Amino acid sequence: MAHEFTVEAANPLEGTLRYSESDRGFSFQPRSLDDLARLEGGGGRTSLVADTLQLEVAVDSGRALYVWGYLPKESWQREELELPVSESGAVTVELDDPPLEEHISVSIDRSDWDVLFDETSGLVRVVRDRRVPEKLVEIADGVHIGLNGTEFISFWLSPEFVE
Repeated sequence: MAHEFTVEAANPLEGTLRYSESDRGFSFQPRSLDDLARLEGGGGRTSLVADTLQLEVAVDSGRALYVWGYLPKESWQREELELPVSESGAVTVELDDPPLEEHISVSIDRSDWDVLFDETSGLVRVVRDRRVPEKLVEIADGVHIGLNGTEFISFWLSPEFVE
């Protein structure tokens, strides 16, 4: 199960990333459902999973769209975080096996994921190996993906916190 992530220049999906304290999870509200439908194409969506955090992906193109999912704040580790330089772009994923299928989730990586949180900046980083250098790409407002070459390393999230 190898996943290869590639980047190309593009504008991020506009919208709002939220973390609900009561639901203990993330949601993404696109500014325009027409923009989301255009990026999705006709084949529907599926998710790549990092623990309980979901990376929503267009089935036809493999384009990463946004994140959502249950991620209780009680398990987050406090750490000072500063968002590294991030470029806007489209990240696509190619799986060798199984192929992307609508509504069938696939694991990004079975390793343990650390969830780091900076209360001052509001940044949340979900990372599988903190020692690996990464290049950040903003795929949607407040949603950055960290890559090392074609390998997925982390999410950097800048949500609006709501009750």
